[in-house]
Order: sequence, then C-alpha cells, then structure tokens
Amino acid sequence: MNKFYTLLIACASASLPAMAQIPQAPSPVSCNANSCFTNANIDVCPPGSNTVVTDHRNGVYNRGNNGNNLGANAVWRFRNIATVGGVTINGEIKIDQLYQADLVTMDDDGAVDQANVSIASFFAPRIRPDQNLNGTDRRGYVQFTMTFFRNPTGVNNNSNTDFSQSVSLSNINYVHYDIDGNDAGNVNSGSAGSWFRETGVAQKVAANNPIVLANGVTDLSAYTYTQGGSDWTGFAGTTCERDGVSRCAQVASSFSYNGALPGITIRMGYDYNAGNNQGRPTRQYGSRLGCFNFPSQSTLPVRLLDFHASYRNQSTTLAWTAEGESNFEKFIVERSTGNNVYEAIGERAGVGSVTRTSYSFVDDLSAQNGTTYYYRLKMLDKDGTFKYSSVLLVKKESKQVTALMISPNPVHGGNNTVRFSANSASTADVRVVDISGKVVAQQQNKVYPGNNSITINNLERLQPGTYVLQVINEGELSVVKFSVVK
Repeated sequence: MNKFYTLLIACASASLPAMAQIPQAPSPVSCNANSCFTNANIDVCPPGSNTVVTDHRNGVYNRGNNGNNLGANAVWRFRNIATVGGVTINGEIKIDQLYQADLVTMDDDGAVDQANVSIASFFAPRIRPDQNLNGTDRRGYVQFTMTFFRNPTGVNNNSNTDFSQSVSLSNINYVHYDIDGNDAGNVNSGSAGSWFRETGVAQKVAANNPIVLANGVTDLSAYTYTQGGSDWTGFAGTTCERDGVSRCAQVASSFSYNGALPGITIRMGYDYNAGNNQGRPTRQYGSRLGCFNFPSQSTLPVRLLDFHASYRNQSTTLAWTAEGESNFEKFIVERSTGNNVYEAIGERAGVGSVTRTSYSFVDDLSAQNGTTYYYRLKMLDKDGTFKYSSVLLVKKESKQVTALMISPNPVHGGNNTVRFSANSASTADVRVVDISGKVVAQQQNKVYPGNNSITINNLERLQPGTYVLQVINEGELSVVKFSVVK
C-alpha cells in the first residue's frame, strides 16, 4: 500500500486584498507521466465510513445570471447526486467568482479518465484563461460553492421544493483529480523556468479543516494563501501532461473535512510562469465528493405553521407562525422581483420556543418601482442548515383584488399563491376539493384589510388533476378552479 502524508501548507503564503493577484505557486516538482498508481487510498473512503460518492451529471442552470449562465452568481442544480441512509441528496453549485479565467463548460458529462473510461458522474468543468498567455506571468481561477439539500420525494422532480431544505453532511471527502500541466515551451525565465499548470484549493472552515492529503509519491506542490479575509489551502500541479482526466494518485489530492457542513467552497484555476505563447488553453478539471453521512440531527426542527402577506398603503406586511424552535437561530426575509433572484431585506431572531410563536415584518415599497414582488423566508438553524418557506406573490396595486386567484395555474411542485381581498382582519377557512366533492386539503389563515396573499400547504402531495379552491371569509364563499401537474 502506498504511503500518504499531509501536504505541509507553509511554503507559499501571502495576505492579499480581495481580487488582488494571487501569489505564484511554488516551483513544480519533478514528474513522470508514465508512472501511475491507481489503487491509492486517497480515492477510497476510510474503513468504517460511508462509501457513497456523488454523481454530478445532467446539471441544469437555475438562476442568478440569465444573461450568462456561465458567469458570476449563476446557480446550477444537480438532482439525486447521492443517497445517504435512504435519503436522496440534491446539490446546487454556484459560480461565486471568475478571476482572470473563463468558464467554458459548467460540467462535461462526456469527460473520460486516463483509460478512456467515462467519468460522467464527476463534477468536470472546463476552464481557460481570460486572455492569451504570452510572456507575462498570470494566474486565475473559478470559485464554486457546493450546497446540499434533502430531496423530500426521492425522485428527479424539476421542483423548487426539492431544493428548499438544506442539509449538513459529515466527514466530507472532496477529491480533485488530474492536476497536471506542461512546461510552457521550456523557456527559462530566471531560475524557476516556465510552466502552465492547474491549481486547486479549498476555503478553510477552521484551522486544519480541511486536511489536505496527497499520495506518498506525488507530483503536486503545496499551495496556500489568504485573500479577501479567507484562507485557501490546496495544491499546484505538475508539468507532465497526462491523458484524459487522470485518476492517477500522483496528480490527485483529497480535502478531508471535519464536522457537519451544509456546503463547501473550492477554486479550480491555473498558474502560468511566463514561457512561450500559450494562447488560451482550455483545461478539463475533475472532482467528486465521498465518504459523507448525516450527523445525528440533520432535520431542521423548526416548523412553519402558516405564512401570509397583505398589501396596503404602499407596504407589504408579512406574518407567520412557527413552533419547535430548538437549536434555531433566525428567519431571514427575502424578496425578489423576478428571475428567482432573491435578496435579504430583514431578519427576525427566533425566540427559541417549542410552542407557537407569531412573527411579522413590514416591507415599505413606496420607493420601489416594480409592481410584482415575491417573498420567502429562509429559516436558519444554528448549525448552518436552512430551509426555505413557500413563495408568496404580492402585487403592488391600490385597487382591491376583485376575484379569488391562484397562481401559477396549473400548480407544479406544490408552489402556489392565493390572492384575495378582505375588508377587515379575520380568519379565513381555506379548502381544496377534488372532482368527487371530497375535501383533500383544509387550513385556516389570518387575513388583514387589503389584498392578501397566502399559500396552500402540501399541494405537492395531490395527484395530477382538476380541483376547486374554496375560501370562506366573513361568511362569504369564493371559489376558483385549478389543476395540479407533476
């Protein structure tokens, strides 16, 4: 069995302001592209741990940068990336930042390893420098944040519900493969020579977390720096070019995380020490996660009993009731004007009660130019896990809603907003009736003077078909027909 050691992260350390030129990595070590160890434990979970690994394929752009799906703030979704203890996990990957680099492909499902075997399950982006490389040192990276969610249905639904409950995973082992490169024409620019090689680092969540491991015989050079108030630890690659996305242990490294985490942040990049003209070489990267499991408590305990909104006099009033706030931190109120891009506009600290507690928040829209607004609550636990509420739609309009409305119609994935007006504060009875006349869902909601927006709970449990919504408020019955699709 091959020996392993911890890369000593002390040889290339610098402190930089945000977006400053990151430091040059240490000079590459000697390498042999014809040597390949493929049975290294760096690619195997420790004895006694969970052996599940992620399957990132068929990624779909979701939100964040509609003008450039491969640009900063774009969020991509990957469904059913793993199953842990019978629970299906979904993943989101956000493109946090592109520094002197372009993202060519978010995830290449056609990538293969050194033996020409498919690695479609890997997270395998393609990255290149943002300009031609010729005679001037340059370094760059693309920064990604991977976040994990519990899939409540366990199926591959195209639904926001499948990405509403954050989960923390314990003992994550992130493996980055094929950190290689070339000698950039072998032009001597001083004693260091020249090279173009790949780099990979991860953001530290604490001292010595993650622990960076490499094979006992490695072609990698330790690489660490501080930027923007965060510490980054990892490696720079070799100058021996290998075929495909090589899984050879000499060019692979793992990042072993301690504790339960709702996500990790990584950078995949390049290091160019001036040599011959390299143009803008596109590099294929490859990585995956494994060995993780759920901590002893992985379900957000807080329970949202109701969430509703009313609009009157240029303001939206949000109100909600929750219970079971054990280990709960706060509610974050988020607002969107469309395209599923939300911003935090306020917070309410949890009181920590296990019994019912009511909260409210007023959003002054008098200075806002839009007409349609979407609201949701981000319920954040003390361990960093979170869950989103359903989304409420509010129209900025002075006239009363004259008829009961539900949107979208048809309802997909359980997401819905019911809008109606009320003359005074009261409690409305809300019912959903199927075509046979059976009541299949029922709830009560507080309503306030003006236009109200509420959401009907658990519509994702209904079978596809046609239903009738009934709202009884102050003795008056309003009805509207809607359908449910999967």
